[in-house]
Amino acid sequence: MAARGTTTDYAGLFDPEWYLQTYLNSISGQPAEGDLMQFSMDRYCKIFQSGEVKGRQLLDIGTGPSVHSIITASRHVDDVYLSDFAAQNRKVLIDWWKSDKTLIEKITEYVLKQETSSETVVERQTAMKGKVRAVLPIDVTMSIPLGSGSDVTQFDIITSSLCLEAAALTIDQYRTNAANVASLLKVGGHFILNGVLEQTWYRVGESKFACVWLSKEDIESTFVSCGFDIKQFDVVKFKSEDEAYSDFHGYFVMHAIKI
Repeated sequence: MAARGTTTDYAGLFDPEWYLQTYLNSISGQPAEGDLMQFSMDRYCKIFQSGEVKGRQLLDIGTGPSVHSIITASRHVDDVYLSDFAAQNRKVLIDWWKSDKTLIEKITEYVLKQETSSETVVERQTAMKGKVRAVLPIDVTMSIPLGSGSDVTQFDIITSSLCLEAAALTIDQYRTNAANVASLLKVGGHFILNGVLEQTWYRVGESKFACVWLSKEDIESTFVSCGFDIKQFDVVKFKSEDEAYSDFHGYFVMHAIKI
């Protein structure tokens, strides 16, 4: 059950504009988050630039109203599929995809510098849009998370950022959701997961969204039980003195291969 004062109503209460402006308007985000986004983007760049992660089709799970997970990843695949549970988040993504709009400009600038790329933000995001094939509804609590909405049933690469811990309220539910997600990845495929540790809620607008409390060991044991070989699990422990936005105590990036 969700803790008192929290919600799981993403369809009704998640405000994508507030989320973008508060958490993703710069690479540093809120002081209460530490260097979460910088850490995550550094690890994504290193993982993909290693040359070990490549494939034709990539699914980003729980994309939200942001495209930070695919800034680097999109360069290493042919086709990108974005997905989210909330219709308002999918609308932001579709509006971005089908127009000349840009999102998360400061984060894109940071990634381009890390890659030592000469591209502009507009050039990179135009290239990203050119790889997107669909923006799909997804529900990771279902045994077939994409339902009948995708013509692709398994992918070469899955990325997911700050999603899975927010889609469960218990460890058992998290493990079930992880198994559902694992079914979407081909054997030998790569899973790059970015999330937070020991969090029970985070704020979006006036709403506090409930999450399952997870340790590093909880996450590792979950994905090993789902048939993954964990290649890398990088952690930053962090305790904010300002709990106005969330109560997490660390963040991580995991790279695993389905065996």
